Amino acid sequence: MLKIRIVAVGKNKDRWVSDGCAHYEKLLSRFARVEWSIIPPSKHAGSLSPEEIKKDEGQRMLAQLGKGTTIALSDTGEKADSLSFSKILEKLQISSKGTVTFLIGGAYGLSDSVLSRADMVFALSPMTFSHQLVRLVLLEQLYRGFSILHGTDYHK
Repeated sequence: MLKIRIVAVGKNKDRWVSDGCAHYEKLLSRFARVEWSIIPPSKHAGSLSPEEIKKDEGQRMLAQLGKGTTIALSDTGEKADSLSFSKILEKLQISSKGTVTFLIGGAYGLSDSVLSRADMVFALSPMTFSHQLVRLVLLEQLYRGFSILHGTDYHK
């Protein structure tokens, strides 16, 4: 079974996001195991520039990486519809050595070092979402993609 790691910057501050994520994690459990690694926001962020914040958060994210395929989420990344995303998931099940790690940046996004380290940079949408909402959208799209692959009724 594929292991999906989600490394995200920020706090779990909105209950509705946590509840929604728990819902999709439960649905996804038929297809994959989901693990979270939450990186706290930069200390002293008020005295740092956005680039310094991204660099600090990026170093802590990179320290969390292990084996498998790493996918950075950025609005500048590769775009795909749900069917194409399901095909990407199908390939990842074979090529990722059992683990796929998705990286979700903080308020200022991901550092250049994180983007260059990633095996793929992927966009969930050309729109910008809060890092809290990206967690929920990612899980829903993962579930939709696996549902397409397994022919369930979810994706119509």
